[in-house]
Amino acid sequence: MKAIHVRLAQEQLEEIENLSGAGYDIDKIAMYLDVPKMELRKEFNNPESFVRYHYDRGILLVDAESGIKLAENAKVGNITAHQQLMKIRSLQRLESLRKRIMYGEEID
Repeated sequence: MKAIHVRLAQEQLEEIENLSGAGYDIDKIAMYLDVPKMELRKEFNNPESFVRYHYDRGILLVDAESGIKLAENAKVGNITAHQQLMKIRSLQRLESLRKRIMYGEEID
């Protein structure tokens, strides 16, 4: 059986960012882009691929924009926003420690 390789245009990579940021998984994104699901998933499972980079970037962009707005609200005295921001920071530190312990990754 001949292997099919997914080659995506820049616009499709941007669509991956938008869809991942909106919460769609890689299988739904494959359907949306009308590309073979197994091939896109194979690319996604490679942490060095463009597909994985743009998928992760899409999530980060949405999270960062939300965090920025949360920080702005906390800065003007919104106690709930401050509490949520502290929780996010704590979870980020925990994730960094987990990566360091499990994978030997350095923490900035």
